[in-house]
Amino acid sequence: MLGRSHFIPILFILLFSCGKRTETETSETKNILIGNGWETADSPYMLKPGSTLAVCDTGVKAGVADLVVKALRLWLDAGGRDQRIQITKGCSADRVVKLYPAPAGVTYYGQAHPLNGNVHRLDVPPQWAGHWTANHEVGHVFGFAHKFQNTASIMNSEQNGRFMNGGQLSAYDLSEVKRMLSIPHFAAVQSAWKANGSIAPTPDKGSGCLGANGVTLYPHSTATTYQGNTYTCNDGKWDFSPGTGSAPKSCVGANGVTNYAHKTVTTYQGNTYTCNNGKWDFSAGS
Repeated sequence: MLGRSHFIPILFILLFSCGKRTETETSETKNILIGNGWETADSPYMLKPGSTLAVCDTGVKAGVADLVVKALRLWLDAGGRDQRIQITKGCSADRVVKLYPAPAGVTYYGQAHPLNGNVHRLDVPPQWAGHWTANHEVGHVFGFAHKFQNTASIMNSEQNGRFMNGGQLSAYDLSEVKRMLSIPHFAAVQSAWKANGSIAPTPDKGSGCLGANGVTLYPHSTATTYQGNTYTCNDGKWDFSPGTGSAPKSCVGANGVTNYAHKTVTTYQGNTYTCNNGKWDFSAGS
């Protein structure tokens, strides 16, 4: 768990993991952010009917603010919050998600910070990866952490792309939202919302899509990326979404000819070399 002045880095689908952890490594991190600056009571789920949410753009890359607005609606709907929480683009509201540009050269795809006053800060680097990043970072804003236990969580790199690129939450994630909202902190506001019959949505279980090999069938909402673009299974058909950032570069081998994919790891004379977006990172052997 990170402090108020720190952040939770995004898990980029199939490419990046949090810190040194792998997609399959077990962590003690729970799926709800608690302590050290992150408090469940700060979640936008604490907002009462009639509240306002605003997305404040301080000059980040084009289109990001619109994606964050959509992501806020996704998570609000998952918690049974309807249009009585109004979302606008601006810098004044009961709760503000403020977008700050991050400098070029940083390696993360997005950073979410704990609540400060009535502001949730999101740092947006040049390589912000479209709607997937927006959905993931807003998940942190609402109070959810990464969980490295092969769980079908939207905050977990193994499964989040399947649902997040499709603009919905998995059944597991909907249950996690309900679990968090069962914490005593939310009792009063939950009563206010339930009194009006708000019901959290259930995931769409449409038809699967045939893969490029003509054999494999991928479940509805499966998302995959190729050359920076995104393809999402939508009830039997693949929806194409052009990428908002470039795919990581491969690295040229010692022979000056062979290209090695991003994140390729090789050892030589006891030392380790890892392909990192076109450059080899050196790690001295132990």
